[in-house]
Amino acid sequence: MAIGVALGGGAGGAGFFLGEAPAWAIFWLALFAGIYWLGYTATPVFDERRPDVSPPRPRRVCDGELLMVDLPGGDFRMGSPASDDLARDDEKPQHQVTLAPFRMAVTPVTAELYREVMGQASTGDDPPVARLPATGVSWLDAVEFCNRLSVRAGYRPCYSRGLLGGWRCDWRADGYRLPTEAEWEYACRAGSTSRFCFGDDPAVLDAYAWYEGNAKGAAQPVATRRANAWGLYDMHGNVWEWCWDWYGSYSSRPARSPRGPIRWKFWAGTRVLRGGSFVNQPASLFVYPPALLRSADRFDGAPEYGHGHFGFRCVRVPPQHVDRSTH
Repeated sequence: MAIGVALGGGAGGAGFFLGEAPAWAIFWLALFAGIYWLGYTATPVFDERRPDVSPPRPRRVCDGELLMVDLPGGDFRMGSPASDDLARDDEKPQHQVTLAPFRMAVTPVTAELYREVMGQASTGDDPPVARLPATGVSWLDAVEFCNRLSVRAGYRPCYSRGLLGGWRCDWRADGYRLPTEAEWEYACRAGSTSRFCFGDDPAVLDAYAWYEGNAKGAAQPVATRRANAWGLYDMHGNVWEWCWDWYGSYSSRPARSPRGPIRWKFWAGTRVLRGGSFVNQPASLFVYPPALLRSADRFDGAPEYGHGHFGFRCVRVPPQHVDRSTH
């Protein structure tokens, strides 16, 4: 069979003439030519340059005196990868964590609510300003606040004193509590895997956070910067936020609802703080405390001491997920 067709590589491309050839050879050569041409003209099905799709925003709920969001349970990578040159050693190894659903306040506890619940202003607010975050709050103060707010709302308090005087948490209670460190990072990331909830570029931080570069040396009213993809404000900057966990090293093993290391000598350890504050910069290791305001950044403090840039926010188990078997 004689074929008078030139097969080439496009305009100006060198070709060759196919003369006598069996039918099977003609078929495969024609197929090859078609695929070769499509490689130049077809639009790829998956465009790697397209922007990431934001996760759906969780449902907001009025829960007692707090505005909260119901966060879905799920898996995420906690900490920083070994390749991140801004990460510190205590953020590694990055590890897989699985969490149950929980409910988180959209802002840190305000000075106004703190005064109403505790009967006095936090030490950082004199006089307190309504929409400023409560500051100067110790971890012990934050735990006591959670219990008192739970009672006001008719919930079962989570915290009680142990035999040696340390605090313990009833994880089945429906009251307010501090987030675990894993819950805090999961909520801050809001589905992201980047250094910040919005990406890797610290130049964008101004829109999301109060920090050393824009806060003028003081805490600022809550919810006056952009929220993350899950509707949570001030997760980067403004005030450091206490977590439940004792501070310690990470394990590389996958974890399910981790609650931090166990300490029998409760008087000899520090508790975790997250998020950075108005005194911190996004990319400097020479500012005290040396926080980078990133989602994975960690800090710690003695539970009995509060500082002017320490605050907290509350979480609780959504009613539909409370284990009532022992209630």
